[in-house]
Amino acid sequence: MLLVFWLVSPHVSAFSQDPLTVNLPSIEIMPKAEWYWVGQHMAVNGIPTSIKMFTYRGKPEEVAQFYRSLWKAKGHGKQSERSFGARTILGYELDGFYYTIQYEESRGMVQGKAVVTPTPLNYKSSKKTQLPLPPRAKVYSKVESLDLGKREETVSLEARVDVSYVADFYKRELGSQGWQLVTASGDQRNSAVMSFQRGGELLQLTAKALQHNNSQSTQLLIHWLK
Repeated sequence: MLLVFWLVSPHVSAFSQDPLTVNLPSIEIMPKAEWYWVGQHMAVNGIPTSIKMFTYRGKPEEVAQFYRSLWKAKGHGKQSERSFGARTILGYELDGFYYTIQYEESRGMVQGKAVVTPTPLNYKSSKKTQLPLPPRAKVYSKVESLDLGKREETVSLEARVDVSYVADFYKRELGSQGWQLVTASGDQRNSAVMSFQRGGELLQLTAKALQHNNSQSTQLLIHWLK
């Protein structure tokens, strides 16, 4: 699933402001399309982001024409258009924000995504997390969200150690920070799923073994409800 994310807003002091408190403008969904929020207050690798998913029972050309006309009517913004296989990405930049419509036809309807981010200026992409990381770990992404006052963080990473090492590492490190192991499953060699709790906070960790040129590593997905 392809996402296009752009960095930064000229309207805020980005280095000090919490990206989850940035008020991004809304993006209009075309008439007769069904849609829902993925996240209104999100940050992807530290970049404020809002995402809507939509379904339109019509032709892809109608989606493209709607947004070309809508954005042209707004005046001085800059439009762009690209294709990646069956997926089309329409972009529009105006007043310090970037709007993206990504869609493709599937099963006789159009499946799409509407994304808003600030344009590049002050925000720096950051994957820094307060979660403990095992040795030789590489963080691929950090997605944060704010919903009804609750913060969530999901980190995707890979560590050049095996699953059993990862399981023992998190039992030890999280335990030292006051987390209690609630459930654990998997064979601890090829896979592991563990849940931890600390007061009102919840954390779930999913680990899966990978093989790289005769060396083993572990793919990790950690979801933290704060």
